[in-house]
Amino acid sequence: MTDLATADIDPEAHVAIIGMAARFGPDADLDAFRERLRTPAGEATAEPPADPYAFDHRFFGISPRESVMLDPQQRLLLECAQHALEDAAHDPTRDDTVVGIYAGGATTSHAARLYRQAERSPGIDDRQIRTSTGADFLASRVAYKLALTGPAVSVQAAGATALVAVHTAVQALLGGECDVALAGSVTVHTADGEAAPTGGCGVVVLKPLPVALEDGDRIYAVVRGTAVGTTGRGESAEAGAARTVRDALASSGVAADTVVVVDTPAGAGVTDTAPAAAAFVRAVLAVYDGQRRPDGTDRPRRVAVSGSGPFGTHAHAVVEEAVAEAPAPAVEGWQLLPFAAKSPTALAGVAARLGRHLEQAEDGETLQDVAWTLQTGRTPYAHRGFVVARDHVEAAAALAEVKVKVRAGDRPGAGTAGHAPPVVFTFPGHGGQHVGMGRGLYCLDPHFRADLDSYVAHVRAAAGVDLGVVFAPEGEQAQEAAGRSVADGRIAQLAVFVLEYALARAFIRYGVRPSAVVGHSLGGYAAACVAGVFSFPDAIRMVLKRTELLLSLPPGAMAAVRLSEAELLPLLPEGVGIAVISGPDQVTISGPREPVTRFVEEHSAKGLDTRLLKIPGAGHSSLVDSVLDEYEAFLAGVTFREPVIRIVSDTTGTWADPEEIRTPAYWGRHMRHAVRYHDVLRTLQSVRGCALVEVGPGTSLTSLARRQGELRGSHPILQGLPHPTDPTPEPQILLSTIGALWAAGVEIEWPALHPLRAARRVSLPGYPYERSAFPVPAA
Repeated sequence: MTDLATADIDPEAHVAIIGMAARFGPDADLDAFRERLRTPAGEATAEPPADPYAFDHRFFGISPRESVMLDPQQRLLLECAQHALEDAAHDPTRDDTVVGIYAGGATTSHAARLYRQAERSPGIDDRQIRTSTGADFLASRVAYKLALTGPAVSVQAAGATALVAVHTAVQALLGGECDVALAGSVTVHTADGEAAPTGGCGVVVLKPLPVALEDGDRIYAVVRGTAVGTTGRGESAEAGAARTVRDALASSGVAADTVVVVDTPAGAGVTDTAPAAAAFVRAVLAVYDGQRRPDGTDRPRRVAVSGSGPFGTHAHAVVEEAVAEAPAPAVEGWQLLPFAAKSPTALAGVAARLGRHLEQAEDGETLQDVAWTLQTGRTPYAHRGFVVARDHVEAAAALAEVKVKVRAGDRPGAGTAGHAPPVVFTFPGHGGQHVGMGRGLYCLDPHFRADLDSYVAHVRAAAGVDLGVVFAPEGEQAQEAAGRSVADGRIAQLAVFVLEYALARAFIRYGVRPSAVVGHSLGGYAAACVAGVFSFPDAIRMVLKRTELLLSLPPGAMAAVRLSEAELLPLLPEGVGIAVISGPDQVTISGPREPVTRFVEEHSAKGLDTRLLKIPGAGHSSLVDSVLDEYEAFLAGVTFREPVIRIVSDTTGTWADPEEIRTPAYWGRHMRHAVRYHDVLRTLQSVRGCALVEVGPGTSLTSLARRQGELRGSHPILQGLPHPTDPTPEPQILLSTIGALWAAGVEIEWPALHPLRAARRVSLPGYPYERSAFPVPAA
């Protein structure tokens, strides 16, 4: 046998088989058929297909009445074609890839049965019967229902149909008529008097080999050569078949003695297309599984299969083992596994199937490849779920939990997507900073790391401050230095701003683009910078100047008080004012240290819930008045622009005026006046279904939003990073937020989640059809 590595392979002239689906004999799907072939007695037969009359009409948008009329072989082809595309990890609705289909079926008795029933069904006419049963409409119906935009060609060659379909599809791909092609055949015979139907269905998905290699597709085998011919006058059927075989070998460029031949068993009459389809699938699995068997037995590298029809029609195909690529190094870390279905019960079925697959996964299948296949190769139906995990075992356990909860009517980790919700970035202020904030994402995402490193370098050059030690300290001494830096108000506020800006850019790179932004005090600068009000360098200058001025103020203090604004105002001593309104009875006061401290002591003794906050200085208080003129004079040198994203002002609690926010006066008031975040939340509550994503360290704004019952019940409230005391890894939090946004309908840029290596597609379980019985009308 010629060694494959030395074979003359021209990848430009060959086609890869990247997906398959099959229903033969008692096997319900390709996996069951494949397992039967692995047994010593396993054969590709034309036994009755499993449940040929059961059909998921809802999945394909076909009414029960139309389903009764639809020939069972058309139903079977629809389901197999969908599963084949899923096995290939190709969603035809995602891009402008031109997908064609070349398929055929048999002549059945279904139309005759319908005509006999027509008198009792006055709504059924001749046109409906012909379109529901005619083999002419097999391919076009599949193309219409699955949103395929390439050629839809019905192939009729009786016993040779499957191989003629493959040959035609290969020629179409090599000729540039389509980018991807489905090829196959189906037969469901239901002749009068039969106890059970016969036949089956096989569909393969084909793509030019160079493209498949570039796209990282899983390749079952390579179609090395095909040929179609007819016995000539005066030529025996055997001679005509032999000539077709020689033509196929010539087109493949391989020697006959390097090819193992798979016999095509006889079917139920000359019109049965199933035997050749089953034989072709068997041939592909022989070279694919042979490549994967470690014992070295039964390893054909090239397999050929033939099929013939009446009047001397012959077809022959040679398939070859794909050249095995070196396994890519596994990427350790968290992966987001999204999945979707058309109903809640089917969603539970998807989770169950996927979980079982992960429990039994074959060597070489990485969780990253599973995630990539789910992210880019499956249709994002309305009912959606996701899990975030580090390995197969963890993912399988999480999927089992999702399955149980979905079936119980609870849907944590699952949701129903409608129109993509508007996303609002909320940027917290000073207070959530801590050593190592953002470190998990810094290690995981090289693009985030590059952004953060460039911002740190800019701050070092502009202000002589090294923020790098705050984000990723290495060693005990660096940890101690980072702790001192975080305690320094000047460094801490710069670090918070830089982290928030870098995290916002990361979210946007992942496809999460804000419709609006809002910040809390210092966070307002990150919000405005992301919205384009001023540049990043100007923002750094503004934060530096603001911090410098606030640190120059006389000693001040801040305290939290459990009272409403109206109840609290009459109680405040002179010089003390309201700095933050976080809720209907959540207020922060600010002012000179002595009167604030005295207020807390006196009113705590009276039973009022109030406590001093561990925040240096007294922002948003009367102490700020002395530096406002200097700050506004400094701001005259800043270039302001009209925002390109809507901004909610935390100073007014309402939508910011695009003209006003471009003035130094606005930012002076922003530093002096109270943060009205409770009003901000009421404004956002009016934005129907918007998702609030906290972009920064900690969960302060997430907690405030979740305390608002009406907001919590109707708006997704999510965080970008964990609380400083939360041991949950940052990538798990971030990916869970991205998963929740996807489940709500946001389109994610999946390649951005795989920056370390290109992921590959793998074979995953197909859709769990929820079938109903549509038996053939009685004779």
